[in-house]
Amino acid sequence: MSTPVLTTWSVQNMTRVVNDGFVIVVDWSCTASATGAQGAFYGGQSTYTNDPSEPGFIPYDQLTEAEVLGWVYDGLGDQKAEIEANLTAKVEAQLNPVTAQGVPWNTDPAQA
Repeated sequence: MSTPVLTTWSVQNMTRVVNDGFVIVVDWSCTASATGAQGAFYGGQSTYTNDPSEPGFIPYDQLTEAEVLGWVYDGLGDQKAEIEANLTAKVEAQLNPVTAQGVPWNTDPAQA
């Protein structure tokens, strides 16, 4: 039975226009982890639609991480699934290695 890999997306930082709260850059990360293994991918996107003149504008101080991640996902499109798949593969490779290092004459089991 394989260990399930959990992927987690989060917003690391945002850059905004001070006078109106228009978000212009979102720095985000996606991490994948399973017992004893992990991987991470970091990225940033700019030019969002949180424009004060647009209907549905959300003031900066009322934004939620879920709302901003929705912008990130929309911007990434199919790349979101690719990032998650690549990180999952990286974690699974750590859990199920196909290569090992060491020398057979070493008596330290961690090096054999």
